[in-house]
Formats: sequence, C-alpha cells, structure tokens
Amino acid sequence: MSEFEMSISTLDRHNSLVSPLASGMIATQGSGNVADLELDDRSFSVILDVRKGNMFALRDIDVMTNGFADQNVIGNGDNGVVYRGILLDATRVAVKRLLNKSCLAEDFVPEMEVIGHARHKNLVKLLGYCIEGDYRMLVNEYMDNGNLHQWLHGCPEEASPLTWEIRMNIIQGVAKGLAYLHEDIEPKIVHGNLKSRNILLDHQWNPKISDFGIVKLFGPDGNSRAGYLMGTSGYLSLENASNGVLDERADVYSFGILVMEIICGRIPVDHNQPQVYLIEWLKSMVANQKIMYVADPKLAEMPSSKDLKRILLLALRCTDLNTKYRPTMGDVIHMLEPRDLLLYDEYRIRKGSSSHRSCSQESLTVVKSGKCDLNAYESESSCNVYQKMI
Repeated sequence: MSEFEMSISTLDRHNSLVSPLASGMIATQGSGNVADLELDDRSFSVILDVRKGNMFALRDIDVMTNGFADQNVIGNGDNGVVYRGILLDATRVAVKRLLNKSCLAEDFVPEMEVIGHARHKNLVKLLGYCIEGDYRMLVNEYMDNGNLHQWLHGCPEEASPLTWEIRMNIIQGVAKGLAYLHEDIEPKIVHGNLKSRNILLDHQWNPKISDFGIVKLFGPDGNSRAGYLMGTSGYLSLENASNGVLDERADVYSFGILVMEIICGRIPVDHNQPQVYLIEWLKSMVANQKIMYVADPKLAEMPSSKDLKRILLLALRCTDLNTKYRPTMGDVIHMLEPRDLLLYDEYRIRKGSSSHRSCSQESLTVVKSGKCDLNAYESESSCNVYQKMI
C-alpha cells in the first residue's frame, strides 16, 4: 500500500476536522484548464478564511491537484513542492507540500493560525491547510506571474519585461510587506528565508512575499521548536550564518541582497563569475567608480545616475556588517520615498532618536571621483564609506 493510500484509509476519523465550506469547494478533475481561468480576489473572503478554521482533508487536496500530478508542479524548493490546484468555483490555488513530515500538529496548527492572521496586499494569502498522517500542506492564493527569480534570471538576453519602474515597485512592495510582518502584527513574524524565489508576482507585477512564518517548522531532526537556521546561501547575514541568529535585522540583510539582485540582474552566488558573491562584486564596482555598469543589461531603459545611486546606498545600508547600522524596514519605507535618499543618520535624527551615532558633516560628503581607502573608515558604518565613493 502506498503512502498516500495509507493516509486515505485514515480519513474517516479526521473528517470531523474538515471545514464543510472548504470540502464543498473542491473541483473535480474535469474542471477545465487552470490557465484559462480568471482569478477573482473577492472570492477569498467569501469562500475561505483560515482564521475560521479551514482545514482541508487530504482527499480534497488530492482532487484539487489531480493526484499531485507532475504536470501541476509549479515550484520545487528547499522546504517543499508547490502544486497548482483549482477549487470548484474556478479559484486557482497553490498547494505547498512541506518536506518536514515530523512536524507535530501542536506546532503546525498554531503557526498556520499566525500566518492566517497576517493580511497585507504584499503578502501571499493563506487560504487553508492540511495536516493528516505525514502530510503538512498549505493552500495559498495563486499568483499569475510566478516568482521574481524566473523573471530576473530565466529571461533571454533581450529586454526584460521588468522595467526599472516595475523593479522599484517590487522593492517598495517587499519593503512594505516585511515592515508589516516586523512591526504591525503581534506576534511579529521574522521571515528567515527571504529570496527572489519567495517573491511572487501577480498579473500586474505587484509583489507578494511567500513562505513567511514557516521557518519555525524546520528545526534540526524535525524539532520545529528550534527556530532552525533555514536561509539560502548568498542571502544570509554573517550573524545568521555563523551563530544562527535570526531576527528582523537578518531579514533586513536579506532584503538588501534582494535589492542588489533586482538592480543588477545577478544571482547572489554565481560560481561562473570571477567574483562569486554579488555583494562583493557590487562593492568593488562602487569602490572603482563604476556605478553605471552595475545595472542589469537586460533593462530596456537604464535608470538615471541619481536613481541608481540612491537605491544602491539603500542596499548597502541594509547589508551593513554591523547590525546596529542597518535600518528597520519601517525606516526603509521612508527612505524609498520619491525624494533624495536621506542618509540613515540624518533620518534617525529627524525621528528624534539618540540611539544612533551621528556622523560629522565631513563624513557625509559625497566623493565624486577617485578611489577610497576602506581601511581609513573602519570605525564608520560601511554604508557611509560607500556614500563617499559615489
């Protein structure tokens, strides 16, 4: 008997846990071509609301994904496989089957409730979940344009559909979503694995963060209580990689790397490049006064020097090795406002904060030409060093 058949044989004693509304909305296998359907966002609040306890039965998940068919696989990552699914009312969904089979129900269900309460236009909506036998699955809203990674790195060499304006909108949306997770809900949520594959795009290229809140489900040896280090190489902050420290500042670092990736069109770690790490390549380009050569060559129209410099400085602030110099995501939102980028020190002073060291006017001077000696600025925020180079 297969793993799935064994799980199905236990369904009768689990059916009392299944939301009648959720069970009644599953499509049959002959529901039509998912690609031809239009997504009606209004149906989410009417049909499914995980806050009201929408627990799907394994049998329902099997039907909506056509038996977890290979042709319905739309993603395969380090923590699970994602399948395309469809409900009876023609609502498309994305079903994520987590790889961690040892996560206890007492850990899984509370995390689903926390995720289900997170509602923001830049977060992927959790519509329901399934926990039966060894199966741990999330049912999320479906995003028409897939993930950001495929558009940054999977397009031909000719012009990318991701214009500079679209890329800036994506950066702003991700910043707002992260700020909401860090500052606007209780308990706060640290993502822990922010990367371009976890940024999904709707039909208008608006970004939505996925996989938030599940990092706690992937502890070593199945210990989901451990808050296990789960980030992806290249996006990990030094303190996260070396000490397993996972907090908002680690997310800010990952966001900074993501911004660099969006600007430059390079993956964070590329062993085919002379300089393997994106962040080190970018810093060397800044140090050698080659700012205008870092923008993604697939951009149909290059940004202005001013716009490129201000977003580069933001990325460098977020990736400062000294965590106390990194902005919060709330700060980042203000720094992305359509005006000259405020230096972080100036911004903190305006907010009336005395916790951050103020820089002298001389240290805020922008050096227009020549190279800077990094060793001469060891006591400064690394971002202020690069501010002088631009």
